[in-house]
Amino acid sequence: MNPLKDDDPLSRRVFLVGTAAGAAAVGVSATALAQEDDEENGDDEDENGDDEDEENGDEEDDGDGDENGGGGTEHIEIGDNYYEPESVTVEPGTTVVWEWVGDIDHNINPTSQPDDADWEGHPDLISDGEYEFTFDVEGEYAYTCDPHPGMDGTVVVDPDGGGAAEGPAEVVPDAAWTLVIATVAGMVSTLSLVYFFMRYGGESQ
Repeated sequence: MNPLKDDDPLSRRVFLVGTAAGAAAVGVSATALAQEDDEENGDDEDENGDDEDEENGDEEDDGDGDENGGGGTEHIEIGDNYYEPESVTVEPGTTVVWEWVGDIDHNINPTSQPDDADWEGHPDLISDGEYEFTFDVEGEYAYTCDPHPGMDGTVVVDPDGGGAAEGPAEVVPDAAWTLVIATVAGMVSTLSLVYFFMRYGGESQ
């Protein structure tokens, strides 16, 4: 006796029912995922709209704001024969503050900068104190410490700089992953039952 013979009407009915159940599960999952994605996109758009309105409002109210953007502060330590960090990337309008933290005298001597820039650095040798400069002109600024060859630093002024991503974007929300896993588990269970009934449920007694 062959339990899988093609002319077994019960097996074919069970197979069709199982297939339909699996397709329905997939359809429900896809619909739920689409609705959830739409809701989240709507929330994001609302939040972005509120943020943009608030930021634009703040910028309009602040008459002393830097029209180039930026306006933040970046700190660099000058230790014993090193700048830390050696290279920074900032937005235009950012103020860079160098702080001497070592025991040896150092200076900040620009070796290259954009043509329109007028940065003079800090030519005097000191071992204590702070020096700051606001970078408005885009481009790369290189500097060195005169008495210590190899002690070099760089400031890159870039409108797209100064803001690094904190982490990878969440492509699929946790709730969606849970729904997908549940759907797959349901489909596996359904197909397992279909196989069981096709193999044993349609046998003639």
